[in-house]
Amino acid sequence: GFFGSQVQKDTPTVEGELRNYFHARLLSRTDRGVSALGNVAFVDEDLRLREYSFDRVWIYGKARSWKRPYTKRYAYFLTGRYNTELVREACDMLSGVHDFFNFCKRDRTKEVEYTREIEITPVIDTFIRLEVVGESFLWEMVRRLAHTVAMVGTEALSLGALETLLKKRTNKKIPPAPPEYLLLVEIEGFEFSYDSYLLERARNYFEERYKDLALKGEAQRYSSQILRDLDV
Repeated sequence: GFFGSQVQKDTPTVEGELRNYFHARLLSRTDRGVSALGNVAFVDEDLRLREYSFDRVWIYGKARSWKRPYTKRYAYFLTGRYNTELVREACDMLSGVHDFFNFCKRDRTKEVEYTREIEITPVIDTFIRLEVVGESFLWEMVRRLAHTVAMVGTEALSLGALETLLKKRTNKKIPPAPPEYLLLVEIEGFEFSYDSYLLERARNYFEERYKDLALKGEAQRYSSQILRDLDV
């Protein structure tokens, strides 16, 4: 429902929504379409949490203390048919310290250090969830890494080509995966206290909101399986 997180003129954003009530600055910026479960907002006052309740923005905890460096954890959700062994190998290759020039959108307005240290862990079930952890990320980096893993998993990109992309810069960058399947899970480095009442309200809200979508998704998967199993 927002055009990203950062304040923009005459456009609904997460920061803009919060600033209708108090001044807030989000620690992590997210693009339009990306969801955030555990972003952190710095504010200029001691908030009474239960005074603020929004349909699209939930404030359910306050930090008692914090320390740097902050560690960000993202999850990207993939659906489809993949070679899961290739997915694991791609995640292993991308994890560690690399020059991620080929895996981000270039920001020509400033000098950027493209070397980062990250870890990507695939959680493979009905869907594939990529857990991506690091202290900092480049513009569109997580989405482009997710697309890279998906390309390797469908054999559209070989492991040898991936190794080359990690070692040699090119103008043919990996394009980003869709933003709608990316979730900022949490930012570590903060000692939070949570409001149990608000947490329960948030859980109930999301369970009710997505219950129908979950049932439709299950019906779609069941129907697809029936069609795949038909003899021709």
